[in-house]
Amino acid sequence: MTGILSSRWRYLWTFIPKLDFNGKELLVEVELSEEKRELKLFKKKRLAYVEWVNHVLALHKYNSNVEEFKLFFPLGKVHKKSIGKWIQYALAGKVQRLELNFANTICLRRGYVQYYTFPYQLLRSDKRDCSWGTRRCNSIDFKCLKSILMKRVNVSGEALEFFLCNCPLLENLSVSQSRQLTSLRISGSSSPSFKRLGISYCHNLASVEIRDSNLVYLKYKGRAINFILEDVPQLVKVFVGGMITRHMEDILLLLSRHLPLLEIFKIDFMEPKFSWEETEKLCSAVTMSNLKQLVVKVDAYRDYSLLPLTNLIRASPCLQRFVVKADWSEPKFIKKKVKKITKSYKYFHLKEIEFAGYYGRISELELIIHLLENCVSLEKITVDPRDINPPGLLYKEEVEAEEKEVRARVVNQLRNKVAPPVILTII
Repeated sequence: MTGILSSRWRYLWTFIPKLDFNGKELLVEVELSEEKRELKLFKKKRLAYVEWVNHVLALHKYNSNVEEFKLFFPLGKVHKKSIGKWIQYALAGKVQRLELNFANTICLRRGYVQYYTFPYQLLRSDKRDCSWGTRRCNSIDFKCLKSILMKRVNVSGEALEFFLCNCPLLENLSVSQSRQLTSLRISGSSSPSFKRLGISYCHNLASVEIRDSNLVYLKYKGRAINFILEDVPQLVKVFVGGMITRHMEDILLLLSRHLPLLEIFKIDFMEPKFSWEETEKLCSAVTMSNLKQLVVKVDAYRDYSLLPLTNLIRASPCLQRFVVKADWSEPKFIKKKVKKITKSYKYFHLKEIEFAGYYGRISELELIIHLLENCVSLEKITVDPRDINPPGLLYKEEVEAEEKEVRARVVNQLRNKVAPPVILTII
């Protein structure tokens, strides 16, 4: 009886609606290998990944729908035929969530010329490859797509606009590191369900135009470009990063009319040093009256003062949660006295402070002291001394030893600074 049950259950997985081809485990051995073996081993693992996906799809039942289809491995144009078939398979299965993540996670040099290019022939019924079967080929339908992510995939604005106009259920679109994306237009005629847009490091992008949209979330990381953002009354969450953060004027040019309506604002500062005058430009230009959460990432390895960040808090009178993420990589200690802001400011609604990447330097300590002295309703401070960008498995022992040392330093530095009723948590 057990054998009969086992044979019945053996291929039950072939009907599963979620196909997540995460190749992270295949990359672990490459990451731990010697430099001279790295490239050869990587090619071997890459071939194993392609064979794995092909094998699973060969067994997966054609007549079953696909809710999620995710690819995660550093693949390029050399695999365009296989990847094209995989995407076509997913679309024919009425996929709802499509992720093509070909990010290079293991420091192998790969230029733009090797990037995979999205197969535009899939958008035309007369140009499709029907090697999976004519029936499945002809059944391709974009109407079920709800989310699309493309990372290190060359895709044009024309293709993205096709999805926006032909996928009525599409809610989320995220594109990263595409050299073919030069412009993008989104309007009320696009998907009525569309709510989330992410564009990161598409260096040839020159213009984005969003008008009359139900957009709720916008993420943009890159240089200052011609970015038109009009009639987006539901936009409440924004994330900006990259070269646009070098000058506060560029952020204001993009968001000045929308900042008062935001509830969550995230800024990933590119420059390690920003002046009091620079952040005060935002504070004096606009009041973020609805903002409840502010998340700021800073390049903190040189121990520059973080006190200019308080101008962003001043511009947010109803702020309840403030998060700092310090990316210190190889942090430097500079002997200096703790500075204080000469003017007196009070933050009446700020209840929670989180500091990730806290290393115990003066710049971090003086920000914590300032907030402790000026937050009227503060309830909780959470400090995480771990590197927000851990270097990987190769340096695991060194990282753990350093984290232990940093944590002891942070505990010694803060334990007598934070008193009840404020709760201090050191992760």
